[in-house]
Amino acid sequence: MASNCVLIGDIKRSRDVENWSTLFKKLEGTLNEINKMFSEDIIIDFKPTVGDEFQGVLKNPKNAYVIYVSIKSRLPVDFYCGVGIGDIERPLEEEVGMRGTAFYRARSALELCKKSNRNLLIKSSDTTIQTDEILNTLLRFIEVLENSWTERQREVVNYVRLHPGSTYEQVGKHFKISRQAVSQILGAADWAAISEGEALLNNLLGSLN
Repeated sequence: MASNCVLIGDIKRSRDVENWSTLFKKLEGTLNEINKMFSEDIIIDFKPTVGDEFQGVLKNPKNAYVIYVSIKSRLPVDFYCGVGIGDIERPLEEEVGMRGTAFYRARSALELCKKSNRNLLIKSSDTTIQTDEILNTLLRFIEVLENSWTERQREVVNYVRLHPGSTYEQVGKHFKISRQAVSQILGAADWAAISEGEALLNNLLGSLN
Protein backbone atom coordinates (compact mmCIF):
# COMPACT_ATOMS: atom_id res chain seq x y z
CA MET A 1 0.00 0.00 0.00
CA ALA A 2 1.46 3.37 -1.03
CA SER A 3 2.21 5.88 1.72
CA ASN A 4 0.90 9.41 1.55
CA CYS A 5 3.13 12.39 2.24
CA VAL A 6 2.48 15.63 4.13
CA LEU A 7 4.62 18.76 3.88
CA ILE A 8 4.25 21.43 6.55
CA GLY A 9 6.17 24.68 6.14
CA ASP A 10 6.71 27.46 8.65
CA ILE A 11 8.11 30.85 7.58
CA LYS A 12 11.23 31.74 9.57
CA ARG A 13 11.18 34.93 11.65
CA SER A 14 7.82 35.95 10.19
CA ARG A 15 7.33 38.55 12.94
CA ASP A 16 10.31 40.43 11.52
CA VAL A 17 8.78 40.65 8.04
CA GLU A 18 7.97 44.30 7.40
CA ASN A 19 5.31 43.79 4.75
CA TRP A 20 3.53 40.60 5.71
CA SER A 21 0.64 41.27 3.33
CA THR A 22 2.96 41.34 0.30
CA LEU A 23 4.80 38.21 1.43
CA PHE A 24 1.53 36.38 2.11
CA LYS A 25 0.30 37.14 -1.41
CA LYS A 26 3.61 35.88 -2.79
CA LEU A 27 3.23 32.70 -0.73
CA GLU A 28 -0.32 32.16 -1.98
CA GLY A 29 0.76 32.71 -5.58
CA THR A 30 3.70 30.33 -5.20
CA LEU A 31 1.52 27.59 -3.69
CA ASN A 32 -1.03 28.02 -6.48
CA GLU A 33 1.76 27.52 -9.02
CA ILE A 34 2.85 24.35 -7.21
CA ASN A 35 -0.72 23.03 -7.18
CA LYS A 36 -0.93 23.44 -10.95
CA MET A 37 2.54 22.06 -11.70
CA PHE A 38 2.14 18.97 -9.53
CA SER A 39 -1.63 18.45 -9.77
CA GLU A 40 -1.24 14.75 -10.52
CA ASP A 41 0.79 14.23 -7.32
CA ILE A 42 -1.38 16.25 -4.96
CA ILE A 43 -4.30 14.92 -2.90
CA ILE A 44 -4.92 18.13 -0.95
CA ASP A 45 -3.73 21.44 -2.40
CA PHE A 46 -0.94 23.42 -0.82
CA LYS A 47 -2.27 26.49 0.96
CA PRO A 48 -1.53 28.73 3.95
CA THR A 49 -3.02 27.35 7.16
CA VAL A 50 -2.55 28.92 10.59
CA GLY A 51 -0.42 32.04 11.09
CA ASP A 52 2.79 31.70 9.11
CA GLU A 53 2.39 28.01 8.20
CA PHE A 54 1.38 26.24 5.00
CA GLN A 55 0.82 22.61 4.09
CA GLY A 56 -0.20 20.18 1.39
CA VAL A 57 -0.70 16.43 0.97
CA LEU A 58 0.81 14.23 -1.75
CA LYS A 59 -0.26 10.81 -3.00
CA ASN A 60 3.25 9.53 -2.28
CA PRO A 61 6.66 10.97 -1.32
CA LYS A 62 8.27 10.62 -4.76
CA ASN A 63 8.27 14.36 -5.55
CA ALA A 64 8.33 15.72 -1.99
CA TYR A 65 11.84 17.13 -2.26
CA VAL A 66 11.25 18.49 -5.77
CA ILE A 67 8.20 20.36 -4.48
CA TYR A 68 10.11 21.66 -1.46
CA VAL A 69 12.85 23.03 -3.73
CA SER A 70 10.27 24.51 -6.11
CA ILE A 71 8.66 26.43 -3.24
CA LYS A 72 11.98 27.43 -1.72
CA SER A 73 13.37 28.73 -5.02
CA ARG A 74 10.34 31.00 -5.52
CA LEU A 75 10.01 32.55 -2.06
CA PRO A 76 12.11 35.53 -0.92
CA VAL A 77 12.25 34.20 2.66
CA ASP A 78 13.45 31.02 4.35
CA PHE A 79 11.17 28.49 5.98
CA TYR A 80 11.35 25.34 8.05
CA CYS A 81 9.77 22.28 6.49
CA GLY A 82 8.77 18.94 7.97
CA VAL A 83 7.95 16.03 5.67
CA GLY A 84 5.93 13.14 7.06
CA ILE A 85 5.32 9.87 5.26
CA GLY A 86 2.51 7.53 6.30
CA ASP A 87 -1.26 7.32 6.15
CA ILE A 88 -3.88 10.07 6.33
CA GLU A 89 -7.43 9.95 7.63
CA ARG A 90 -9.92 12.23 5.94
CA PRO A 91 -13.35 11.69 7.54
CA LEU A 92 -15.07 14.37 5.46
CA GLU A 93 -14.76 15.49 1.85
CA GLU A 94 -13.63 18.83 3.24
CA GLU A 95 -10.29 19.20 4.98
CA VAL A 96 -11.78 19.34 8.47
CA GLY A 97 -10.68 16.65 10.89
CA MET A 98 -7.75 15.34 8.86
CA ARG A 99 -5.17 13.36 10.77
CA GLY A 100 -2.94 10.29 10.44
CA THR A 101 0.67 9.25 10.82
CA ALA A 102 1.79 11.37 7.84
CA PHE A 103 0.50 14.51 9.61
CA TYR A 104 1.95 13.52 12.98
CA ARG A 105 5.35 12.75 11.49
CA ALA A 106 5.42 15.97 9.43
CA ARG A 107 4.66 17.99 12.59
CA SER A 108 7.31 16.11 14.53
CA ALA A 109 9.88 16.71 11.78
CA LEU A 110 8.96 20.41 11.65
CA GLU A 111 9.42 20.85 15.40
CA LEU A 112 12.78 19.06 15.20
CA CYS A 113 13.81 21.46 12.40
CA LYS A 114 13.17 24.40 14.70
CA LYS A 115 15.02 22.85 17.64
CA SER A 116 18.06 21.84 15.57
CA ASN A 117 17.96 24.83 13.18
CA ARG A 118 17.57 22.62 10.11
CA ASN A 119 15.69 23.73 7.01
CA LEU A 120 14.16 20.37 6.11
CA LEU A 121 13.76 17.00 7.81
CA ILE A 122 11.96 13.86 6.68
CA LYS A 123 10.27 11.30 8.89
CA SER A 124 8.80 8.07 7.54
CA SER A 125 8.71 6.06 10.77
CA ASP A 126 8.09 6.64 14.46
CA THR A 127 11.37 4.90 15.21
CA THR A 128 14.68 5.82 13.56
CA ILE A 129 15.28 3.80 10.41
CA GLN A 130 18.28 3.67 8.13
CA THR A 131 16.47 5.27 5.18
CA ASP A 132 15.51 8.32 7.25
CA GLU A 133 19.07 8.63 8.50
CA ILE A 134 20.42 8.54 4.94
CA LEU A 135 17.84 11.05 3.67
CA ASN A 136 18.43 13.52 6.50
CA THR A 137 22.21 13.18 6.31
CA LEU A 138 22.07 13.98 2.59
CA LEU A 139 19.86 16.98 3.40
CA ARG A 140 22.39 18.13 5.98
CA PHE A 141 25.27 18.04 3.49
CA ILE A 142 23.23 19.94 0.90
CA GLU A 143 22.19 22.54 3.48
CA VAL A 144 25.80 23.12 4.56
CA LEU A 145 26.83 23.74 0.95
CA GLU A 146 23.85 26.03 0.35
CA ASN A 147 24.72 28.09 3.42
CA SER A 148 28.09 28.92 1.85
CA TRP A 149 26.56 30.38 -1.33
CA THR A 150 26.83 34.00 -2.34
CA GLU A 151 23.63 35.74 -3.37
CA ARG A 152 24.64 35.41 -7.03
CA GLN A 153 25.26 31.70 -6.69
CA ARG A 154 21.86 31.29 -5.07
CA GLU A 155 20.14 33.17 -7.88
CA VAL A 156 21.78 31.08 -10.60
CA VAL A 157 21.26 27.73 -8.86
CA ASN A 158 17.62 28.54 -8.13
CA TYR A 159 17.10 29.39 -11.79
CA VAL A 160 18.70 26.10 -12.85
CA ARG A 161 16.53 24.20 -10.36
CA LEU A 162 13.38 25.84 -11.71
CA HIS A 163 14.43 25.27 -15.33
CA PRO A 164 15.86 21.75 -15.45
CA GLY A 165 17.51 20.88 -18.72
CA SER A 166 18.54 24.48 -19.45
CA THR A 167 21.90 24.83 -21.17
CA TYR A 168 24.61 27.12 -19.84
CA GLU A 169 23.96 29.34 -22.86
CA GLN A 170 20.28 29.66 -21.92
CA VAL A 171 21.10 30.37 -18.29
CA GLY A 172 23.71 32.91 -19.34
CA LYS A 173 21.24 34.63 -21.65
CA HIS A 174 18.76 34.98 -18.79
CA PHE A 175 21.36 36.59 -16.51
CA LYS A 176 23.15 38.43 -19.34
CA ILE A 177 26.44 36.71 -18.59
CA SER A 178 28.66 34.36 -20.55
CA ARG A 179 28.46 30.58 -20.63
CA GLN A 180 31.86 30.51 -18.93
CA ALA A 181 30.58 32.73 -16.13
CA VAL A 182 27.65 30.37 -15.56
CA SER A 183 30.05 27.43 -15.40
CA GLN A 184 32.24 29.25 -12.89
CA ILE A 185 29.30 30.24 -10.69
CA LEU A 186 27.85 26.72 -10.62
CA GLY A 187 31.28 25.25 -10.01
CA ALA A 188 31.92 27.56 -7.06
CA ALA A 189 28.48 26.62 -5.68
CA ASP A 190 29.36 22.88 -5.87
CA TRP A 191 26.26 22.41 -8.01
CA ALA A 192 27.50 19.12 -9.49
CA ALA A 193 27.79 17.54 -6.04
CA ILE A 194 24.47 19.00 -4.88
CA SER A 195 22.57 17.83 -7.95
CA GLU A 196 24.04 14.34 -7.50
CA GLY A 197 22.88 14.32 -3.89
CA GLU A 198 19.45 15.59 -4.86
CA ALA A 199 19.09 12.86 -7.48
CA LEU A 200 19.85 10.24 -4.83
CA LEU A 201 17.35 11.87 -2.46
CA ASN A 202 14.62 11.72 -5.08
CA ASN A 203 15.39 8.07 -5.87
CA LEU A 204 15.24 7.14 -2.19
CA LEU A 205 11.95 8.98 -1.74
CA GLY A 206 10.57 7.17 -4.77
CA SER A 207 11.47 3.84 -3.17
CA LEU A 208 9.26 4.69 -0.18
CA ASN A 209 6.07 4.55 -2.28
